[in-house]
Amino acid sequence: MPAPVHDLPLRLLSPENRLTKVSVWQRARECAAEMDRASRRTPFDAEAFCRAANRGALVLAMAGDLAESERSCRRQARVLLSLVRRGLLPRAETVRVLQPWINLGRLRVIRGDWEGALPHFPSPQGLHEAGVFAEGPGPDHGLTPDEAEDVLGSESGRAFVTNTHVVETAKALARGRRADLLAAHVSRWKGTAGALPHVREASALLALRGGARLPEIPQGTVPTLAGTAVEIHAASADGSRTDSLLRCLDILVKGAPSADLVAVLRAGAEVLRSRGRAEDGARILHRTADHCRALRDEAELFAVLSELDGLEPASEAGREARALAADSGYAFVRARAGEPPLPPAAHVPRLAVLITAEREAESRTTPVRETT
Repeated sequence: MPAPVHDLPLRLLSPENRLTKVSVWQRARECAAEMDRASRRTPFDAEAFCRAANRGALVLAMAGDLAESERSCRRQARVLLSLVRRGLLPRAETVRVLQPWINLGRLRVIRGDWEGALPHFPSPQGLHEAGVFAEGPGPDHGLTPDEAEDVLGSESGRAFVTNTHVVETAKALARGRRADLLAAHVSRWKGTAGALPHVREASALLALRGGARLPEIPQGTVPTLAGTAVEIHAASADGSRTDSLLRCLDILVKGAPSADLVAVLRAGAEVLRSRGRAEDGARILHRTADHCRALRDEAELFAVLSELDGLEPASEAGREARALAADSGYAFVRARAGEPPLPPAAHVPRLAVLITAEREAESRTTPVRETT
């Protein structure tokens, strides 16, 4: 019988098009340039600006400046709301205002405030009362009821709100180890959003927590990332599933590199190590490191090399990890390598370009109010 999993894992592993963690400095430079180009175009390029602004806010968070990352999210929302309300962007673009609001919730999860994050992941039914960027009275603050309807009025907008609510809420509840709330959440959405891999993964975790044994992946079946995520949890609870997990990882590791693949391979290698299969875990990690190099994923490569250094102290993994950390902008890399934290982003020129680009975009797109 498998051992019950009394504590939920902090991180759900289902694929979600994770962003590759390339050099902070490179990402900041590219995002700042793209925001500048997008805000100068006529008409304003909302898609390019939002993509760059969202990634820029993530860069600021990963560099350790969560306060500036939050300010970045708010600047992005002000730009978009101003343009939509002045008729310079179609009302259909209102849905983009939700992304920085969602990102604020993700930042709260990172800080450990999973309860404070939940209002940032509203359901379609709760969007009107969600208080999206509601910082004061009047139409300049937050979405109006009509704007909320603009978001929900399209099939794509409603699907975005639904999927985000289901996935991000599940992740936050797992981070908070609230199995009771996660069970209620899964029960509510299993019928309408059961196709989302996070719902299936959460259901599997809850079953394992109750001592159930999950169906095994038949030999000869080509594993998926979502299926292997569940197999990782099953093997962590039941040592007899270790061989099945290894079969899945050996097949997946031959696939095309992606940040989602790296997340699953790392977690799988950790389970192998915990089950006394350190040699197999190291072999998977070596291939994972190759994927990280192909993706130019600096942060994940550092993490993989650090794990390999613990398994193979005589290898070159530790030396390569230290070389990566020497000029890394990632806060967790610097901390693990014993490097001092970075100053606030405004005092780091290679990060301050993001703040400058956003402020200039806001100045170009927000009308100056006349004074009497």
